[in-house]
Amino acid sequence: MARRLVRRIGLDTPAAIAQHMGFMTNTRAGAAINKDTAMAISTVYACTYRISSTIASLGIDLIHREGQERTPKPMHPAIKLVGQSPSQLCTPFEFWETIVANAVLAGVGYAYIQRAANGMAEALSIIPNDELQRKEINGRYIYKLNSGEIIQPDDMLEITNMSRASPILLHKENLGLAQSAQDYGAEYFGNGGRMTGILSSEQNIPKDRTEALQEGWNRAMNQGGGTKLLPFGFKYSRISISPEEAQFISTRKFQAEEVCRIFSCPPSLVQLGEHKYSNVEQQNLQFARHTIAPWAKRIEQELGQKLLTTSEQADHVFRFRLDDLARGDMQARADYYTKLIASGCMSINEVRDREELNPVSGGDTHTVQINQLALSELQAYSKKISKDEGGKANA
Repeated sequence: MARRLVRRIGLDTPAAIAQHMGFMTNTRAGAAINKDTAMAISTVYACTYRISSTIASLGIDLIHREGQERTPKPMHPAIKLVGQSPSQLCTPFEFWETIVANAVLAGVGYAYIQRAANGMAEALSIIPNDELQRKEINGRYIYKLNSGEIIQPDDMLEITNMSRASPILLHKENLGLAQSAQDYGAEYFGNGGRMTGILSSEQNIPKDRTEALQEGWNRAMNQGGGTKLLPFGFKYSRISISPEEAQFISTRKFQAEEVCRIFSCPPSLVQLGEHKYSNVEQQNLQFARHTIAPWAKRIEQELGQKLLTTSEQADHVFRFRLDDLARGDMQARADYYTKLIASGCMSINEVRDREELNPVSGGDTHTVQINQLALSELQAYSKKISKDEGGKANA
């Protein structure tokens, strides 16, 4: 049986085979790591929450592209589905937070696409990863639920990471060390900060008296502080190392940083360590560019393939509003909008729309920085300047 498993799945160690079959095995550090135990590690929970909640908080648009024209389609059924009401069971925020968290932890998050008679998607239902299997049949993947129902790939929304592999299993040794350090601290402080040791004596003591002495010693230790008396020439020898000797704090901090590295989440975003404001600002920018933007691109392309018709896929795209990541910084938002208005890239009403404010009269006019001149008047203004300069030269 082992030889057949090696030939079929290419794994040759008991731990690798158990991991492939979904069993939980102990790491070298002694901790058993799976999705549930990993979430008990505070840094894993914080990174997962930070990524999933950030994506869930972003606005999303469906854009129709025709040449250089970009037209939002807020009334399209697909954008209503992903941005307003995925199903009657959850809000859009809950839907995206859950499916992205599944993808972050397990490598892939699933949602069943319920379609109307005309083939248009009308609801999205999240399916837990342990309730289905992905199988390849004749070069085509299908999804089989535990109930026996078969779901075709076009009806399954998949949000995946880089390799569809669970970071929890790929990095279980790192997470096992973090869990073991956490367990060590819990055990140490659970024992009142006392380390384990042995009692020894050069005298020959009967077994019944030895057991009584041991029970009395353990009872005295459990009662907390105070001076302990060792009769009959007993000596106490410590056999465990202190937290200082184990570099307990340093180990926990390093493992927390390792978890941040696994999930590509800046330490400052999970309240790890002390950071200067300038460093935090750079880490936030790094998080937006190198963590959230790739996840957003994967989701956008998956939505385009599964929720749009073939003809719509040619000129319609989903877009997350990544500039929403700067909404918390009022000064950054003000500078951003000021530059876009001054350069003619956005109108006042477009900015007001982003800020969910009503439009104002004349706010649709695009202006440039020279006295906020309308773009339609820019050519006449340029000719006037040229004419005036020419007149001065002739004089």
